[in-house]
Amino acid sequence: MRDLFAALPDDPAPPLADGYLGEVLRRGRRSVRRRRIGTAAAWTAVVLALVAVLLPGVPRPAGPAAPAHRPSLPDRFAGYSTLTSTVERSAPGRAIALYTFGNGETFNMFQSLVVGADADTYRRVDDMERHDLAMGLLSPDGTRVLVGDDRGATSELTLVDLTTGRRRSIGLGAPLGVRPLAWSPDGRYAAYSATALEPSDMSAGFSVETPVLDHGTLRLLDVETGRSTEIPAIKGPWTAAFAPGGARLAVQVAQDVHLLDLNGHEEGVVPIGAGRGLVAGVGWSPDGRFLATVPWVSGTSDHDSFITDNVDATFVPLDPATPTPSPLHDVARVLGWRDPDHAIAAAVNASGRLSLIEITLPTNERRVLSRFDAGSSCELGMQHCEVIDLQLAAGLLPDLDVRTARSPDRGPWPWLLRVPVAALLTTAAALTWFLMRRRARRAR
Repeated sequence: MRDLFAALPDDPAPPLADGYLGEVLRRGRRSVRRRRIGTAAAWTAVVLALVAVLLPGVPRPAGPAAPAHRPSLPDRFAGYSTLTSTVERSAPGRAIALYTFGNGETFNMFQSLVVGADADTYRRVDDMERHDLAMGLLSPDGTRVLVGDDRGATSELTLVDLTTGRRRSIGLGAPLGVRPLAWSPDGRYAAYSATALEPSDMSAGFSVETPVLDHGTLRLLDVETGRSTEIPAIKGPWTAAFAPGGARLAVQVAQDVHLLDLNGHEEGVVPIGAGRGLVAGVGWSPDGRFLATVPWVSGTSDHDSFITDNVDATFVPLDPATPTPSPLHDVARVLGWRDPDHAIAAAVNASGRLSLIEITLPTNERRVLSRFDAGSSCELGMQHCEVIDLQLAAGLLPDLDVRTARSPDRGPWPWLLRVPVAALLTTAAALTWFLMRRRARRAR
């Protein structure tokens, strides 16, 4: 080895080209910058992936049970979205509306939604969807939903608290077919119909509604204690509404409305015209003078019915000497009252779009409060979105404002979406980092 080095010529090395050292330094610095940028991009993508997974899953503070400000209704309802979270995962606070939205023509993509009374929050009601869109009742103050089970016998009702997301089971003592009917204005009592189910009751369909309408008996639930009282004299109740003070209850059986106190004692019977039915939940006027009715077909109800057609609402006085308001023409649903002279209803226009309107009874003058989305985004854009079983928080309507709708708060994304998004971002970060390192090596 010593001999080999000794044989090397002693001539000096050729001079470096002009600017050679500067070019080497420039390329070295560029390589370092690229590596740093690649590493920063990769870590940024990883952080974004973690944010996409973890941040939406952080529970938000529950809405206040009784906000100090006035409740409000958005001037337009948001469209359908599969990204809407649930009450259980992210409590929305008190709600102004409860409804089912979607379509099931090709895929069953219905959602049971509550809409905030204080902000543009939209949440799915878990328990209604767990029981295949079971019928629920929104409490008058908008803070709770009482849920039954439409697809079979159940041993409990479920009370969902919208301000906390918690759920409470209320035992029924035995498996029954149940249909919720009405909630008292003070929120203390809820009326429902229930019956034991036979195998033949469910053989002709998927809903308990028909057998309960046929031979169920009226029950009165004390929501605070969880105790139910059966009123066996009232068999096959179709629909019900509490009096303004909550001390009496109107229950329709066939073409008669029975007026009861909270102990089940009958105080009178009011005949309803053939083919008419007491408006569900809010059919007793706020001044106690008359009952509101809509067309009714025996053995059916508004539950699970698309709101697509207008009808005429008429009024039946409890005292024959009381002047009766003129009928309300072209309304799809009567949803509640601002005061004795102003009703709130849903109506469908000529193009089939649903709106919420305020109607002045003496003059039939109308004012549009809110409009629903045109609804062309259901079932991946293949079907029109429909509204079913629309309810408003009746106790909030006297103080109701209308707010300008903003971007909807739908809560945290579902895990089935967050995980793929996080995986995609992480993969993109790793690929970016790999390509940058590879390019840097080639540059050297």
